[in-house]
Formats: sequence, structure tokens, C-alpha cells
Amino acid sequence: MTTTRAFPRSMQLHGQRAGFRPLLLSVLASAAIVVAACDSGGSVADLDNGGDDGEAMEANPDHEGEEIELTFWTFVDAHADFLKERAEEFNAQSSEYNIVINSSVADFGEMHDRLLVSLQSATGAPDLVDIEIGRFGTFLRGEVPLHPLNDVVDEHRSELVEERLAPYQLDGVEYGIDYHLGTYAMYYNKAILDEAGVDADDIVTWDDYIEAGKQVVANTDAMMTSVEPASASTLLGLMKQNGGGIYDENNEFILDSPANVEAVQLVSDLVHEHGIAEATPGGENHEAVYYEAFNNGEYASVWMPQWYMIRFTDFMPETEGDILVRPLPEFEPGGFVSTMGGGTGTAITTQIDDDKLDAAKQFLEFAKLTHDAQVALWTDLGFDPFRDDVYDHEALAEPDPWFNDEPVMVNLQQTFDRLAPEYTGPRYPEASLQLGENVAYEVIEEAADPQESLERAAEQVRSLDE
Repeated sequence: MTTTRAFPRSMQLHGQRAGFRPLLLSVLASAAIVVAACDSGGSVADLDNGGDDGEAMEANPDHEGEEIELTFWTFVDAHADFLKERAEEFNAQSSEYNIVINSSVADFGEMHDRLLVSLQSATGAPDLVDIEIGRFGTFLRGEVPLHPLNDVVDEHRSELVEERLAPYQLDGVEYGIDYHLGTYAMYYNKAILDEAGVDADDIVTWDDYIEAGKQVVANTDAMMTSVEPASASTLLGLMKQNGGGIYDENNEFILDSPANVEAVQLVSDLVHEHGIAEATPGGENHEAVYYEAFNNGEYASVWMPQWYMIRFTDFMPETEGDILVRPLPEFEPGGFVSTMGGGTGTAITTQIDDDKLDAAKQFLEFAKLTHDAQVALWTDLGFDPFRDDVYDHEALAEPDPWFNDEPVMVNLQQTFDRLAPEYTGPRYPEASLQLGENVAYEVIEEAADPQESLERAAEQVRSLDE
């Protein structure tokens, strides 16, 4: 799922296995409608003419450079605004090109589906496009219809957090550039921990976390955390942190690997053995009923990527000043304490006119990878940059009163040397769906054996290529 969407609705999944699948389908349909309402500045009809019905910047007639109009498809209004602002800055500094962004914003699912059809039929695709991380692998099957971006990335590679590039690579070739790092963190409610007599900074390992959770449950009315039975996020974050994931660096499918089994077993144990976690109200951490529960102090912690900070300020007002942002507890001494979650890669399609390709590459580099652009990812979008050298900028270094008046971004940077990478592959979308729809529910709600559940899911995915 994209990193910038919320899905407010009320639903309780506890004890509702019967009818779960129809309900889930209904929920997904509702979520899609809400996504469209929240993020889409237009409809999928705007894409019909390759962006001709989109919203184009007004070209500066006094600019001395060659006017280059770039059509751009996205599913997030803020992304369209971000690129237009970067285009204005680019034009102010460039005498060679006068970039005009013609953006079209449409529903998440329909945009990706329309893009796939356009690329397969070799007509109608935009010049630039946002492809969500979960869908990116779909576009890397067979002959890749995207332009390599190695020459763009290489100019800044030494300053970048290299792990953020991996989801958009195939055989060492770069095909997309993200909007953020998506650093996973543990969000603690300090007020609840104080009541329980727990110091968050004493939690180093997952064993420490379990013991702290027992104190929380014994001494407060809260649970230590909740885990999502209708989303891949809770499981996948820990799977990646433990060195697993869906694909490895060699593009091998590893859904049922020992590292993944160990991570999912931990989630199961938090619920069924230790009694410090329960199923997330509403099934996911993006539900209105979950925001209400966390806001009311029913949970002492949750692990989610950095972009989830926005959810506290937008939907959980009672947490102001109480939220601590800390690394994930480690599985083993010296192991990973974070990974990455969510993401959207901006790519250049092979349907762009040859005479616009150089301008598109220059602009994409300026808009996504320069120092100022990466600072703007934080100031304009609230996302953690993936350029290591911007974290001493005053905008990122200042304390945040909402988050215990701490310099959250600077603290997050300290995890970058222990950040587990994420790799995508051709069956990433199907595997992620299996995790969210089947494994999570079976393990969390039905206490299924994690290894057996992961093996069933992996077999389902492998069968697609038999």
C-alpha cells in the first residue's frame, strides 16, 4: 500500500472468521473508494489520453531554455504538487530546459492497471510515473518498459542510503527513485510506560520488549501492542528486520525461509504465549477504530515506518508529547534494528520521446536526489530522506514537541548502519497479498503454526509459475 493513505472506517475483526473473506473484500473495496476520495485530484478518465486532460503547469514564456512538457501519472495529490514545485526550482536554475509538468492523479488501483495495459500495448503511457513498491515488481517482468536510471543515481550514490535503492533494481539496474526511506521504528506511549515502571531505553532486545510488556499488562489497563490480522505490515516488518522478506538479494523467493518463520513465530508468541498483544481493532493500523483505541491509551507501543508519525498528529491528538520514537528491539546482539516499509518509485517509461529523455533524467535527478530536494521530502511531505548528508540540516535536526521534544529524525539516522534492506521481485504483489489475507489472520486469530502457514502461502505463490 502507499505510504500516504489513510483508511478511516469502523470494523471489528475479533472473532469474526466466519464471513471474513467477503468482509475483507468489502473492506478493500471501501478502502479503494476512500483512497480515491483522499488522494486523487482526478479520476482514471484523466489518464485516457496519456495525461492530456491533466493539470499542466503554466509555462514561463520568458524562459530561454527549450520547453519540455512531461506527462506524469500518480495516485497521490501531494506527489504531483511536489514535482511541480521542484520543476519551478529546476527552471529557475536551468538555462537549457524549461520543464512543464502535466500531471494526472487517479485512483491507486486503476492507475496501476491502466499503466500496465498502456505499457503492454506500447501506447498511451506517460513520460514519468509513480509506481507503488508493492506493484513495482509487476513492471520488472520480461522486457522492462522503464528506462534505466543508473546514470542519474550514480551522481549521488555515495550520499544515499543504498538500501533504499534495492526495491527498484533488477540485475543491478536502477528503474525507480523513491520519495522516502520509510525507516521502521517502535512508537512507545511514554505515559503508559511510566505508569508501568518501564524505561523505553532499557528495551534493547525482543526479550526485553516481552518483559516490559508483561509489566505494562500487570500494572496498567493497556496491552503492550496490537498486531494486524488483515495486513502484511506487522509481519513483513519483522521478517525483513530478521534478515528475511519476500525476496533476497539474489532475487530468490524466500517467503517460507527460517528467518521469516522465526519472525512470525515471535508475533504469534506475543499474542498466544505471553499475552501482551492482541489483534488490532479493525484489522489494520490505518483504521479509525484503531486510531481511537491508541488515542485512548489502550496500547503502549506499535511498530510502523517513519511516515506513520503523520498518523499521530492527524488522528491521535491525545498522544501529543507522549510518543517516543525508538529503534526496533534486536533479534540478536548487533543485528538489524530497523528496515524499510512502504514506498513509491518514480520512473521514466520507454514511451517517452527520445528528444525528451535527457531533460526528464536531469529533472528527476534534481527533483529527487539533490540535497535541497531531499530536505524538501521532509519539509514538504513529512518523509524521512534517504540522503545521509541532509540530517544535519536545521529543518531535520530540530526537536519535535509532539514526540517528547526530541530530534526524531536525527535519532532515526543513528539506525541507518543497522538497516535491513528490502528486495522486491516478480511475485512480490501476490506474496504480500498472501501474507495480509492468509498468514496474518491464521497466525494471529487462529494460532496457526507459523511455518505451516508460511509454507502454504509460498506454495500458492510458486504455483502461479508452474
